[in-house]
Amino acid sequence: MNSRPVTKRQILLGPLSFIACLLAISSGMVNAQDYPKPLMVSPGEIIISKSFNSGKDVDPEIFNFRKEAHHEVAGGVLKVIPPVVAYEGKQVDTKWAKSSMSRAGLTGLPQEFVCQFRWKYIRPDDERAYNKRNVYIDLGHRCIRTSLSAKGTTLKLENHLVGKEAAESSILILSKPGLKLAADKWYDITIEVKGNEVIFQIDGEVLYGQHALIAKERANTFNLDSGGIGYLLDEVIIRKAGDFQSDWPARRASFPADQQQKTGVN
Repeated sequence: MNSRPVTKRQILLGPLSFIACLLAISSGMVNAQDYPKPLMVSPGEIIISKSFNSGKDVDPEIFNFRKEAHHEVAGGVLKVIPPVVAYEGKQVDTKWAKSSMSRAGLTGLPQEFVCQFRWKYIRPDDERAYNKRNVYIDLGHRCIRTSLSAKGTTLKLENHLVGKEAAESSILILSKPGLKLAADKWYDITIEVKGNEVIFQIDGEVLYGQHALIAKERANTFNLDSGGIGYLLDEVIIRKAGDFQSDWPARRASFPADQQQKTGVN
């Protein structure tokens, strides 16, 4: 069985649970119940594991805060803040000073990986801003993108992957209108990408896509961008993607027929 680091929530369960976790670590077996279990591949060795117990977890060689996004670490979480909030009350006149986007990412990742993270969208006080809420989860900037909003969730291949010469700037892989972004809610998310297939597991929903472009060379990043007043990241774990699980073909075939049609599964 693959192991993973003990999460802060497991530690907070109490002394007995903490001892159990330590015993599990010593035996090389840790319960990964906090995150959806990978459906497609077997997770390999850990590349990145951050729990944000201190500012040292935000390694500038790994983390990239783009377009003047700010950040702070407190209470065991990373808070990513948009420029318009960070510069409030200050005389700052830069290109992105009025941007309400919180942009952060991890760099230097392999082409294929498994990512698990715990994340929360902070609700804006302004109701209009809340109604326009949106979050982008990117594998490669504007490449493989899952967008969460008040209107639902979509999985697309975006323009940086599709290419400038394509007839359409993006390719819609899958739409989940019922999966709407909620504020002040912790999401435990698992993402897998291998070959020409990708899976996002979010709040009990599975977004699966298969397309030749998914296997195409892309920016080696994982990005999490959010409109509004910022978001919290409690933990992020990234592993290399191992072999396909033995039951993956049967599991793939169990997806609803309309989903298979949209994703091009044969």
